[in-house]
Amino acid sequence: MSNFSCDSFGQIEKNLDKLFVPKYYPGFILSIYENGNESFFLNKGYDDIFKKIEYKKDSIFRIYSMTKPIVSTAAMQLIENKKLGLDDDVTKYIPEWDDAVFYKSNNKNVITIKDLFIHTSGLTYAFQGQSEVDKKYKVSGINSIVDSELSSQEIINELSNIPLEFSPGSFYNYSISIDILGFIIERISNKTLNEYLYENIFNILGMNDTSFTLDTSKTERLAMCYRWDEEKKKYEAHDLKTKPNIEVKSYLKKPSSYSGGAGLLSTMNDYQLFGSAILDAKKGRKNPLINKDTANLMMKNHLPNNNHIDQLSKYPLKGEQYYRGLGFGLGGSICIDENVGLSNSNAGDFGWGGAASTSFYISDKYDYSLVFLTQVLESEETRKLNSEIKKLVNGCLDVHKE
Repeated sequence: MSNFSCDSFGQIEKNLDKLFVPKYYPGFILSIYENGNESFFLNKGYDDIFKKIEYKKDSIFRIYSMTKPIVSTAAMQLIENKKLGLDDDVTKYIPEWDDAVFYKSNNKNVITIKDLFIHTSGLTYAFQGQSEVDKKYKVSGINSIVDSELSSQEIINELSNIPLEFSPGSFYNYSISIDILGFIIERISNKTLNEYLYENIFNILGMNDTSFTLDTSKTERLAMCYRWDEEKKKYEAHDLKTKPNIEVKSYLKKPSSYSGGAGLLSTMNDYQLFGSAILDAKKGRKNPLINKDTANLMMKNHLPNNNHIDQLSKYPLKGEQYYRGLGFGLGGSICIDENVGLSNSNAGDFGWGGAASTSFYISDKYDYSLVFLTQVLESEETRKLNSEIKKLVNGCLDVHKE
């Protein structure tokens, strides 16, 4: 039985169309799943604005950081099987860091596996450009792992010579931590991250279009990518911008290293298979990925002292008001206070977004999975869009079924 008043769904289309298309985004697709079945699907605007080609359910998207919940789930499988521990020192798996620069400094703590999951490791992302450490990443060729030409071993070696932003566990700082977790999965399993995910998630769920590389037979299905131009206040084809924060690859060539933080391509159908599976796990229903206890561990706030993201952040957050009330679980944000901030989340909502303005979350309270896909990089409208989506979807809930 649906938790939605389906007659209200039309308002989602009207509002998103009026507020965001085509001024901020060329178009989008949105899907809501309940009990493994689609309750609502919306397709608006265009994949290719020049050829007037619409998005389809099998259009392939660069999901960037929506890779993180998938890779985190893979790591949770290893925790469930006692091959990995949250409190393990990372040097157990990366002994090269035993003698690293950051462990010779004044840091009081070692990096734990949990620190990687929740971005309290002291690692960073170069494109944030907020510190001298960020600059060192960029000089070392570690701007973001997804477009790095370095192998995983070379990245680990380079990081050995760069200080941490802070003593692990002290602050939240969004970073390449999940990429490092992906490298650890490779070392534990003796498989590439691509092989591990295929065998333990993609093949099991039937996610046939989710991968780190694009098969040549699928190139026409890869969605066109755009960038937001802040000066012109409009989106344009991605290749018009010089020196972008994130390169846009063809995905036809095997990457130098598999980016567990941002490297995957996927489709609406595939990502909903994943979202539905971890929602089923949270609800204690049969699923092939993780058990209920593992899902419960994954989907609670693990930030020290139950802090919100904005309270523990090392640096000022862009769009800080959208992070209030949100903690961080093992692989995604978790709403711990629905009465503060502008995220419009319900308590227990778990998920994350991607650099190209994509987003995903599951609702524990109302038992549904939502995936939103578009392709616009460097847009500051993304947080407002994600918040508006949640507000509109909440407005369609049948409160008498709570």
